Amino acid sequence: MKRIVVAGGGIAGTIVANRIAQKLSEELNRREAEIEVLTESEEHIYLPGQLLLSFGIEDPSSLVKKEKYLLDSRIKLHTGISGKMKKIDVANHEVITEDGKIHRYDNLIIATGVEYAWDEIKGYKEGSFTPFEMDSAMKLRERLADFSGGTVVINVSKLPHRCPVAPLEVTMLLEDMAKKRGIREKTKIIYTFPVGNPSGRVFGIDTTNKVISKMFEERGIEVISPFNVSSVDPDKKVIESSEGEKINYDLLISVPPNVGSRIIQDSEIGDRRRWVPTDKFTLNMKGHSDVYVIGDATDLPISKAGSTADFESYVIANNVANDIKGNLGRKSFDGSVLCYIATGMDTATYIRFNYNRPPVPPPPSYVHWWGKLMYNKMYWTVTAKAIV
Repeated sequence: MKRIVVAGGGIAGTIVANRIAQKLSEELNRREAEIEVLTESEEHIYLPGQLLLSFGIEDPSSLVKKEKYLLDSRIKLHTGISGKMKKIDVANHEVITEDGKIHRYDNLIIATGVEYAWDEIKGYKEGSFTPFEMDSAMKLRERLADFSGGTVVINVSKLPHRCPVAPLEVTMLLEDMAKKRGIREKTKIIYTFPVGNPSGRVFGIDTTNKVISKMFEERGIEVISPFNVSSVDPDKKVIESSEGEKINYDLLISVPPNVGSRIIQDSEIGDRRRWVPTDKFTLNMKGHSDVYVIGDATDLPISKAGSTADFESYVIANNVANDIKGNLGRKSFDGSVLCYIATGMDTATYIRFNYNRPPVPPPPSYVHWWGKLMYNKMYWTVTAKAIV
C-alpha cells in the first residue's frame, strides 16, 4: 500500500488532500493507497474572512467548520495529540506525532502554515488589534463599531506575511467606513510599511504598488515608508520604528511578524525564519523528490495567500498521483496567484499574476466586490472540498 501523509490541515492541507483523493480514487477504493492528514485542530477557519469580520461584514459562525466535514470520507484525519507533530523526519520518510505514533510515507506534503512571532516586537500584541487572529478580529470589530474618530495606524511589521493585500484592504475599508459615517475629517489614517525602496512604497510588487499608492494619495491616507517597527508602548499609545520615527495613535491595527511552524524548526528542515526550501516549479522540498511543500510553508517568492495554495494543489495532486501510479507525466507550477482587494465597503479590485506576468489591478467596482463576497461563500463547497 502507498501511503501519503499531509502534514497540516487548514486551507492548504485540506485542499491538497482532497485533490489527491480525487486523483487516486480507484487506488483508495481498492486499498492500494492511503491518505492521512495530521493537524492539531479539529476546526478549519477560513482565514481571509476574518478581515471582513472585523468590519461587521462577515459573521464568525460562517468562517469555521469541522475538518472532518470538509475532507473526503476516505481520508484518515488525526487531530488533537494524535495529529500534533513532534518531528518530520525526511531522512527516514516518517512523521512522528505527540502520541508517539510513527506515520511512514511514500509521499509527504508539508502544509504547516505560519505562526505569529509577537514577542519579536515589545508591546506589539498588547498595543494593537489584528484581523489575522479570530479573537483579536472580534475585538477589533467591537472597537470599530464604537469608533468616532482619531489617529489610526495600520502597520505591516515584517515581510513576508500571510495575505499580503490584507493591510491594504484594512486601510481602504477603514477610510470608506469613516467617510460613510461622516467622521472622515476627524480621522487621520497612517499606513506604514517596512520596505521603502523607493521611499513611500505600500506594497511589494511595483505594478500594484503604483496603483494602490495613487488610491491612498487620492483618499488622503498618509504613508510612512520605510517604517520598521521596533517597539510599541500600549499605555502611551506610541509606535516607534528603527528609523527613529514615533507615531502617537488612538487605534493600531497590526500585521504581526510571520514565521513558519515551530515543527519546521524542531525538525531542522527550514531556514532561519522556518520556511521550507522549495523548488519553485516542482514544489518539491529541495533535495527530496518524495516531499512536497504547499501554501505558507514554502520559501517561494510569491504571495502567501489561500489562492496560491489552491493553484499549487493541482500540481502537487497530479504529481503525487503519478508518483504513486508510476506514470511519467508531471505538471509544473507557474507561480499563479489571484487575490481580491477590497477598496471600500462596497467596491473591490483584484490582482492575477504568476512568475512571468506581473499584476495590474483593474479599476475598483461593485462587480469585483460582489465576486469577493460570493467567493467567501463558495469557498466551503468549491475550493475546500476541491470540487473544481
